[in-house]
Amino acid sequence: MQVLKDDVRNSIHQAALAEFYEKGFKDASMRSIAEKSGMTVGNLYRYFANKEDLFYAVISPAYHKVTDLTQEKFVEMGGLDDIQKVMGYIANQIVMINREHRRELLILMDGCVGTKFEHAAEEIISLVENKLKRHVFPSLREKGAVIRDEFLAHVLAISQVEGIKAILKHYEDESKIKDLIQQYMHYHFQDIQNRLI
Repeated sequence: MQVLKDDVRNSIHQAALAEFYEKGFKDASMRSIAEKSGMTVGNLYRYFANKEDLFYAVISPAYHKVTDLTQEKFVEMGGLDDIQKVMGYIANQIVMINREHRRELLILMDGCVGTKFEHAAEEIISLVENKLKRHVFPSLREKGAVIRDEFLAHVLAISQVEGIKAILKHYEDESKIKDLIQQYMHYHFQDIQNRLI
């Protein structure tokens, strides 16, 4: 019986993902999700208490993978002194998350109004900002950089997150995404080093 329940949950998940991708959270309807998954609305509510509950179940895995990536330690890869290795690793991880959760990522970027993920982009920017302040800026200072205001980390984090979002929205080809993210991050960090040192 568990296999049947898993099949039903998977059907609901796929229908909800399609609905949220097409309409965003705000305009998605439980009735439409139920129809797409071949069940009644009443039966759908046996699996999920409400639209928010269903949305979180669909989006949470992608969100957590992205936030986990921003919190990873890169010391084992040679730290920030081997920035090329770190950028390659980050690009590979983003491509893997995109492969597994492309529609969820696109929903996170634009379809979360009215949910607890509404501010996901800002949260990710904040995590990247902290990474810059704790790891990148000290490394740059050791090399002679003069950083006049810590707010620079916030501006750089916005630029980095928005640049990667633009690449993910514009391209579907994995090799193109990986190449562009690596190029973007390389020029981004190269520019930071050139201007500050």
